[in-house]
Amino acid sequence: MIRLTWFAAVTFVIASSASAQTWEQVWADEFDGSTLDAGKWTAQLGDGCPDLCGWGNNELEWYQAANATVEDGMLTITAREESVGGKNYTSARLRTIGKGDWTYGRMEARARLPIGKGLWPAIWMLPTEPSIYGTWAASGEIDIMEYVGDKPAEVLGTLHYGGTFPANQSSTRTYTLPSGTFADDFHVFAVEWEAGAIRWYVDDELYATQTSWSSSGGAYPAPFDVDFHLILNLAVGGNLPGNPDGTTTFPQAMVVDYVRVYKDVSEPVDPPVSLVFDDMEHGNPLGNGWFAFGGSVGGGGIDANAVDVPATGGGFSLQAGFGGAAGFIGGFGRTKPMDLTGATEFRFWIKPDAGQAYTLEINLQDDDNGDNLIPSPSSVDDEYQFSCVVGASGPCAVAGGGWQEVVIPFSSFVDDNSFNTGGNGVFDPVAVAAGGNGQLVAIVVAVIGTGTDATFRTDNWAFVDPTATSVSEDAELPAQAFTYAVYPNPFAGSGALQVTAKRSHHVQVDVFDLLGRKMEQLFEGVLAAGETRSLTIDGSAWPAGVYVYRIAGEGHIATGRFVVSR
Repeated sequence: MIRLTWFAAVTFVIASSASAQTWEQVWADEFDGSTLDAGKWTAQLGDGCPDLCGWGNNELEWYQAANATVEDGMLTITAREESVGGKNYTSARLRTIGKGDWTYGRMEARARLPIGKGLWPAIWMLPTEPSIYGTWAASGEIDIMEYVGDKPAEVLGTLHYGGTFPANQSSTRTYTLPSGTFADDFHVFAVEWEAGAIRWYVDDELYATQTSWSSSGGAYPAPFDVDFHLILNLAVGGNLPGNPDGTTTFPQAMVVDYVRVYKDVSEPVDPPVSLVFDDMEHGNPLGNGWFAFGGSVGGGGIDANAVDVPATGGGFSLQAGFGGAAGFIGGFGRTKPMDLTGATEFRFWIKPDAGQAYTLEINLQDDDNGDNLIPSPSSVDDEYQFSCVVGASGPCAVAGGGWQEVVIPFSSFVDDNSFNTGGNGVFDPVAVAAGGNGQLVAIVVAVIGTGTDATFRTDNWAFVDPTATSVSEDAELPAQAFTYAVYPNPFAGSGALQVTAKRSHHVQVDVFDLLGRKMEQLFEGVLAAGETRSLTIDGSAWPAGVYVYRIAGEGHIATGRFVVSR
C-alpha cells in the first residue's frame, strides 16, 4: 500500500533495455520550511536501549531531535561531541514510518556527506511491519547509501535478508567516485525497487543490481514485497566504521537537499516469469545458503569467482571443483524455499573445463507436507532429477565449450526415489499454503565422475516461463530465441521435435542417450526468424528408454527428454 501526502506531481521516464518506466512522484520533502515536517518524519531518540542498545551496531551516539535542523532548503543532521544520556556524542535519526511507507518505487536523496574516522551516515529502509517475515534480517533491510567517513570517495549499497540474526545474510556493492570525495559536493543516491529486482544508482549511474535474496519467513520474493519506510541518520562509531580517533573533528554533518519517492505508472505488461534462484552476486555462496559435500570416492568444494563470468553475468559466478575418481564424488546445493508458480523450466549458465567428462545430477527438492524442510533423506517429500551430461559432445554442456546456457523444461525432470523415498509423486512447485502440493525448498547437485576432474563455473540460476509476453524484443535473451517441443512423448517408432526460431541464427539439433552417446543429428543450419522446423526422430531401431535432445544456438544450449517405448 502507498500512503500519500500532498505533493507537487513530477513525472519522468527512464528507458532501459528491459522496459520503459514512467516514474511519477508520490512523496517528497524539499525541506523548504524552517522546521522539520512532523507530518513526514519522526525522530528516534536515545541509544536504542533497552531493546536494541547501541542500535544493534555498538554505536556511540545519543540521538535527539535537536540535531536535525531545516534551513535554506536543506536538512542538516549534525553529529556533535557532547555528553548526553551517558554517551559522548549526539546526532539525529529520522524515519517516515506510518507517514511514508511503500512497496516498490524509486527512492532518491540528494546529499553531501561528512568526513572523518568513525562517522557513519546512511540513507536506508526497513520494513514497516517486521512481524510479517520475522525478526531482522528475515524481514529485510535496503541500504540505499552507507558511507564510512575515512573512505570519503566510496559509498555502499547493501541488502540484508535471510534468517533471523545471527543467520542473516547480505549482498553489498561499492561505488567509487572518479575524482574527489562525497564531502566535496552534493550527489544523488537512489534505488529502483521492483518485484524481483533492486538497482542502485549514484548520480543516475547504475552500479549494482540485486535479484537474488531469501527469507526464512516466506517464499521469494520475500522479504522485499511489503511496505518499507525511509530512514536518515548519522551514526558515530559502530561495527562498520569503527570509533572516532584523534583525527576526527566535530561537529560533522550530513546535509540533505531533498528526499523524493516515485512509483512506476507505465502501462502494465505481462513480463516473462523469471524467478531468480541465485545470480551469485552476493559473492559468498557458503554464506548464502549454499553447501558442499564430499562423496565416498572423492570430494570437492565451491566458492566465488570474481573473474570468470558469462556475458549476462554480474560481478561473480560460483566455481566448483570435484574429481577425479569414477562414481559419486560429492556435490553441492542451496536451500532456498521458492514458490515457482508460472515457471515452466529451469535455466543456468555453465562453463566446464576442457578434457573432462562427468554428470551433474540436478535434483529439485519439493516440499509436500508444508513445513518448508527437506529431511536428509526424506520419507515425506519429493525429489525430481535431471542428468546433465558434460563431455566432449555434451549433450547437456560441452567441456571446453565456453559459457553455455542450459535450459531444462520441468517435464524433463523425473521423480527420483533413490534418496528421498516419499512424497506424493507430483512436481507441483506451488506452496502448500497457496493450494499446491509443495514448493521448491532446495536444489542439490550430485557430481558423478568418470575418472576426470569435474571443474567448472556456473551462474544465473533461474526458473522461467519463456512463453509469457516479453516486455521488449530487444531485451529477449538469446536462449529464448527459439521454442521447442517433442510430440508425441513417449512414442514407439518415430516422433517429431518442433523448433521455432524467433530470430535468424545458426542452430544445431542432436539426440543423445543417457550415456552421452550421439544417436542422431537432426538438423544443422540457419533458421530464419519465425521459421518452424518439424524434425523427425526415428527411434525405431533404438532400445526403449529415455533420450536427450539438445538445441544449440548462439552459444546457448536447451535440453529436454523424451521416451522411446515399445
